[in-house]
Amino acid sequence: MDIITKTGEIWSENAIGAVISLIKESDDSIEAERKLTHWLTEMNCQLIAMALARIDAELYQIYKVQGWRVARRDSRTICCRYGELTYTRRLLQKEGKSFYPLDCKMGFESRKHYSLGMIERIVEAVAITTSRSASELLESLAGITISHQSVISLKNYAGEKAKTYEKTLAEEEKVEKPTQPEIIAIEGDGIVLKNKEKGGVSEVHRIQVYEGVRKNGNRTELVGLRCFASTSRKELFAMVRSYLLGHYDLSKTTVLSNGDGGAGYQFQDFERMVEGCLDHQHLRDCYHVHEKIRTRLSFCNRKLIDRIIRELHQTDDIMKQIPVWMDTARSCARTEADLEEVDRLQSYLERNAPYIPSLSQRGIHTEIHLGTAETNHRFYSYRMKRQGRSWSSEGMECMFWVLTARKNKTLTAALLYHANGKSYKKMDRAMHKAAVQAERKIAQNVRSEAQKRKMRNYRPGCLEGRIGVYGASSSPMGRLARAIQKY
Repeated sequence: MDIITKTGEIWSENAIGAVISLIKESDDSIEAERKLTHWLTEMNCQLIAMALARIDAELYQIYKVQGWRVARRDSRTICCRYGELTYTRRLLQKEGKSFYPLDCKMGFESRKHYSLGMIERIVEAVAITTSRSASELLESLAGITISHQSVISLKNYAGEKAKTYEKTLAEEEKVEKPTQPEIIAIEGDGIVLKNKEKGGVSEVHRIQVYEGVRKNGNRTELVGLRCFASTSRKELFAMVRSYLLGHYDLSKTTVLSNGDGGAGYQFQDFERMVEGCLDHQHLRDCYHVHEKIRTRLSFCNRKLIDRIIRELHQTDDIMKQIPVWMDTARSCARTEADLEEVDRLQSYLERNAPYIPSLSQRGIHTEIHLGTAETNHRFYSYRMKRQGRSWSSEGMECMFWVLTARKNKTLTAALLYHANGKSYKKMDRAMHKAAVQAERKIAQNVRSEAQKRKMRNYRPGCLEGRIGVYGASSSPMGRLARAIQKY
């Protein structure tokens, strides 16, 4: 019998009558839906509270053998996805120590009014809109009354958990058999945000690692994408290096790195991350190169600029072509300032000439198109830069870790992660044993109640009778039995 059939058996005529009464008492369909939703939520919470009481009793039986004793029973109210749950549980004590076994096994943290599942829902809402808008949406759509200050507090709480989990996952988790992809790509860039405390701006550094590209309908998506973000460049690079060493065997892998050439995104910075790889090809981000050319040569004809950019990715020897392009640009200069811009551009191109050629110019044929770090900035910038938003240092870092966890699809695991390095992947033995015993007792109670009900309502009905004839059928008793049977 599946769970749906079991659930259907709990609805009695009284429950159906209560639903009918709520519908009759409502003035319109909207009011009826509101009343029914509230009633069903209350019913669900009461049902779950009774189930938790059974499990708590079985947990006590398990810990009782270990010497734990009940100090008292306390009531608690916590907001879960299925409603506001009020339940009672035992406080166990032993040798000066005390804890609530039911809270530990259910993952209800102390001094938290919201369960982890509800925190996940709230954080997902604040990750796509402002805290005030998230508060209003949660109240109107999910019936959760929460202030925007509480939303911010839970966001920071989730951000701290995401930071701990992501750092541990990158630095401590080691794969038993590291993979050896032919090519992996590493891209890095920074986002500048307003900082309330410093009265200026702060830079958040981002690095993403992926193994390839696959087609998803009309769009493409990155294979094996892993994102990292931090306000500390040194911490970020150490995290990425640990992740690469723990998950990949780079001895037979070609690494493609891409950066804009800013501080922390030079060839040497990526080289330290992928030390020991088969080959490392570093590229200067083409968007920034093209933008640099267009800015420095803004006084030139647009056709000349487009021609330089086009030939930049077609010529075999950039160093030979740079003087030719710059001499042509100097002929278009009108002022000394224009000549200075040309000299600065020439210095920039000569300095980055080894990193400008594209993958095809280097003889590397792959479906990977470097430069997606700029595109993936939008996932962060749309939430953190619109409407002139400014952030405190703590709020900025926590929001970035939340967004990174959502990008890596590890937010749920991060919320479940605990300081002892374990996560609630499955119920532990004590919880599973308590749940089995509670279910078994319920089944026994159901059987005993059915037996009592059967005995109480027992009716023997009409019994079939027979007269024993221990002689000839022609005897008086035989003739009486035959007459009764014919009747």
